[in-house]
Amino acid sequence: MDRMDGGELQMVREFLGLTGDGLAGMLRNRLGEPVKPRTLRAWEAGRDSVPDAIREQVEQIEVMTGAAVGEVVAALSDARDPAVVVYRTDDDMHAARPDLAHLPARWWRHVVARACQEVPGVEVVSGDALAR
Repeated sequence: MDRMDGGELQMVREFLGLTGDGLAGMLRNRLGEPVKPRTLRAWEAGRDSVPDAIREQVEQIEVMTGAAVGEVVAALSDARDPAVVVYRTDDDMHAARPDLAHLPARWWRHVVARACQEVPGVEVVSGDALAR
């Protein structure tokens, strides 16, 4: 497998809708600890090589994200009145969706945006609007 270039890492991160801090928090170093945002910036800038283990993790996140988009598209396509909830903050999303507690709310909003491109007429509702 080819080594991931810093520009490719940045492109994929942006396509996933993640900030550098968000992606860094999802990645683990060889000690199993979250990657430091400055380390991610060094990889993206080409100052340091992207380790193969990080490339593999990024590819797994890409696959997981694509699967999530597909699941949302399927659910919305089957709905008579398609609607989906998005969350403004990580805390709001993690409280409402413990299954997504390892992911940032920004990632979920990007998943929903990609799904909405595939399914016309979707109502997008903020999680905090439901609480009112």
